[in-house]
Amino acid sequence: LTLTLITLVFCSVACWAYVHFTGVELKHANSITQSFFLRRLCPIGALSAGTIVLGMASYLYITVAFVQMLKAFTPVMTMTGLVLFGLERPSTRVVMCVLVICFGTAVAGFGELNFSLIGLCCMLLAQVFEALKLIFTQVVLQNFKFDLVETLYYITPTSALFVFAFAAVREFPYMTTDDIDVLLANTYAFFLSCVFAILTNVINTFVIQFSSALVLKLVATARNALLVLFNAVVMGEIVAPLQFFGYSLSLLGFCGYNYFKVVERR
Repeated sequence: LTLTLITLVFCSVACWAYVHFTGVELKHANSITQSFFLRRLCPIGALSAGTIVLGMASYLYITVAFVQMLKAFTPVMTMTGLVLFGLERPSTRVVMCVLVICFGTAVAGFGELNFSLIGLCCMLLAQVFEALKLIFTQVVLQNFKFDLVETLYYITPTSALFVFAFAAVREFPYMTTDDIDVLLANTYAFFLSCVFAILTNVINTFVIQFSSALVLKLVATARNALLVLFNAVVMGEIVAPLQFFGYSLSLLGFCGYNYFKVVERR
């Protein structure tokens, strides 16, 4: 949590400096009333922090394989939320492709399942929070026409505040001078982590703005599958047949999703 907090604070400071030193205009500055902030922006920060905290907690109770299986269904939750909020109306073919992607990833992640009800609940809640966070972010970007800089400028500090609240309770009381020494001894590594966090946030927000929250999750799923298959085919990494089949199925579903989306736009 502390590392996440450091990256969020760094991103917040970087956004503030970019806006105030480059003269970028925040077009919706006058629209950010207390009511708008509490109803539209604050929930995104809270959901982001909840996703991080619950996602990390789940690893204390269940195996990585089980976590990956559960994560495979985040696109389904995101698509369901988009439909319920009236933001998307996917065709039957698109829905089937999303289900194929999720099923393939779940099959690939099948392994030793150390079941824990607490871990299961933490991971499922983390997925629900992430899906809602992405949906609310899409509403701010597309419905309220916020641009990329504005979105990060307002949401990142809010997320940092909620993560700080969790870290203050769960980690700060147990930190020692040794932890501070580790931070000081690896300043360069932490700095790079913060820089990559900014790039990740920018890319994710860009994808949501010009496509949708569902596309973001599907791209992430396809990326993981492609990486595993690349390592197996090109780098010679040993991959179980079930994993190879599962990730191949995910990529096939992803290709089908893109094909049908292109066909439907014509």
